[in-house]
Amino acid sequence: MKKISKNVLLVSSVGLAGSAFAVTNTHPVFAASNASKKTTVANDQSKVKSAQKSVDQTQSKLTQVQNDLNTANKDLAQKETELANAKSTAEAANSKVAAPNKSNDEAQSALKQAQAATDSANSDYQNAVKDSTDKQKDLTDSQNKVTNLEKQLTDGEKNNNDIKQKVTEKNNKISDNQKTLSGLQQEKSESDAKLASAQSDLAEMKQKADSASQALQTAKKDLSSATSTNESLTLPQSYIDYVTGKSTDWDTAKKDLQDVVNSHTYPFTDGDENDTVYDDPASLSESDQKRLDFYVKSLIDSVKSQVGSTSKLTITDGSLEFAKRYTQEYQNSNYVFRKYNAIKSASSIMGLDEYAVTGYDIAANRQVTSRSISIINGYIYNSYEFGTTKMSEIAKAAFDLVTQELANPTDYNNIINNNGYFSVAVTTQDDKFYVCLLTINPANVPSHFNTNEVVKPSQDELATAVQKSQADSDQANKDIESAQSTFDQAQAENQKLGQEISDLQKKISDGQSSVASLQKQLTDTAKLQSQIKETKDSLPAKQAALQAANEKVQTTQSKLNDCKTALAAAQKEAANTQSNLDKVKADASSAQQKLQTAQKAYDEAKKKQEKLTSSVASLTKKLAYEKKQLAHAKAVLALAQSKNATTKKKSTKKSTKKATTKKATKKKVAKKVKKAKKVVVASSKFISLKGSKKAFVGKWKKSKSVSGYQVRYSTASSMKKAKTKSTKATKLKVSGLKSKKKYNVQLRSYRKLSNNTYYSAWTKAKTVKTR
Repeated sequence: MKKISKNVLLVSSVGLAGSAFAVTNTHPVFAASNASKKTTVANDQSKVKSAQKSVDQTQSKLTQVQNDLNTANKDLAQKETELANAKSTAEAANSKVAAPNKSNDEAQSALKQAQAATDSANSDYQNAVKDSTDKQKDLTDSQNKVTNLEKQLTDGEKNNNDIKQKVTEKNNKISDNQKTLSGLQQEKSESDAKLASAQSDLAEMKQKADSASQALQTAKKDLSSATSTNESLTLPQSYIDYVTGKSTDWDTAKKDLQDVVNSHTYPFTDGDENDTVYDDPASLSESDQKRLDFYVKSLIDSVKSQVGSTSKLTITDGSLEFAKRYTQEYQNSNYVFRKYNAIKSASSIMGLDEYAVTGYDIAANRQVTSRSISIINGYIYNSYEFGTTKMSEIAKAAFDLVTQELANPTDYNNIINNNGYFSVAVTTQDDKFYVCLLTINPANVPSHFNTNEVVKPSQDELATAVQKSQADSDQANKDIESAQSTFDQAQAENQKLGQEISDLQKKISDGQSSVASLQKQLTDTAKLQSQIKETKDSLPAKQAALQAANEKVQTTQSKLNDCKTALAAAQKEAANTQSNLDKVKADASSAQQKLQTAQKAYDEAKKKQEKLTSSVASLTKKLAYEKKQLAHAKAVLALAQSKNATTKKKSTKKSTKKATTKKATKKKVAKKVKKAKKVVVASSKFISLKGSKKAFVGKWKKSKSVSGYQVRYSTASSMKKAKTKSTKATKLKVSGLKSKKKYNVQLRSYRKLSNNTYYSAWTKAKTVKTR
């Protein structure tokens, strides 16, 4: 029976002459409002009859179910007796199985033992047969072996005589070839010495030719440099006037100087055969280093002469050595200020005052083919791979350095008034190469400093040097041709002797291999004779073993026959005991099936009795509920009849008595409302509540005499901020919710009577989770 929530309906007053009934919030009732005054007593009487009919029908049904329950109780008692009898019969049948089962187990055990004995005897017999067969085969094999060995001995003795004759012939041939080989090896040794000498002479001639060719190239470069017409810089007159103090117009002087610089051509033209290419610009050859020094000095000297400067730059052995030291120290330094550190270190090595040395440098870009960055101990390191740098690029950087100094009004004196021992150094750092002009003050050099001036050779001297180098190179090439011819002849003779020796060595090796092969083919007659004797000696023992094996076959076969007879008897006994056991088991199985049938009949009777008991309880509750509804309908009818009587009195009384009548009517209504029964709204409950995608679906049982249902839901267990949905169906889908969220859901019923709505209590909250 469902739990019914009850709400109370009270009437507070009854209005006269069209006044309405008032209904309290906490005690809702079926009360008269302005619209409900039209309700007739006849309608209320119909409701009382309907309620009375429901009570009578339920009472009749309850009586019928109670009679069915009494019958079911009697049937259950009978089925319980039958079940007890079936159990007793099954237990008796089961007890009769034990003895035959034991007898059968013993028979089966005896059968297994007989079978095991038979299997063992059969195994012994089979082993004896196999042993006899094996010994017969062993004896036959030994007899055949003697026959084969004797034939091999006869054939081997004949074969050995033929092989020994062939071996003697091949050994004689090998001896003759070895004598010839000894003579050829002596000749080869002499040829090796002759070839080594010719090869040494050829290598020496090639080295001399390389040196002569290098000297010729250097001489040609020096001659080309000496005949160059663009190693000077012609200054514009405006610039000369500014430097000599004849003009103050620096802007014009600088512009005209830039025009001259832009039109200047360099002695090291890109693509010229004298335009040497270097992987490392800091590793210039001695010849190119001097060419660069003379070129820069010529530029500066031409500028000095045009402005009337009396200062002099001198290239000395000491200044060239300082440039080498500077380059080495620069390349080995990790200091930020490498130039100053290199000047200081080079000065210290050569015993110079570092302040007596001045250096002006310029940076130029190297050709970078690849770059990588690495971080070690928090520091960033750049690694480069470079292409080549041409001598023309280095000369241009030097020219740019000179003109850069001249184009600065505060720095041009670094060129014009530069005085001392002069040299040019080329260094590299990261993706740059640097050209530095180094000048050493003559007043501060020590006595050991080499001041021997390095003078640029004249054109005639350089031309003579080219002619001499050309003649030396031509003679070296002729010497190479002669040495190459001698070497080729010695090599051909040596290769011929080597081939003859190789061929003869192969013949000797092949002969020795043939002899070895023949010797392996010799038959070991002594071994064959030994094997024949050994095999013949073993025959008597093998014949005796075969006889013993045959006797054992007979013994094991007799035992196997006895075991088979015993096994047949055991199998017969086991079959008899199994048959007896199967019979008593069949009886027990039949009794067990009857027990199961009795148990099933008892269970069904029990289930029917429980169902009828439940129906009696449910109908009893329903009857009580309908009696309350009947009482309520009667109260409503009494109230309506009272109202009708009051209305009739008002129409016959005079107006002077209206107030008194109204007051009396109110008192009567109040008394009847006080006696009114409560109006109940049947509740319902969820039969399923399932989550779906951002929604949930609820289903519930239909309740009697209700107008509809309300569902409220909230994410809070306290139902705070809950939302409510209403429906007249017994199913509701609530959509538009949050995904994968848990909601608390409650249900209640409502009933509408005379424009008023009454509610059951909310059900206990159930939880559901959306998808």
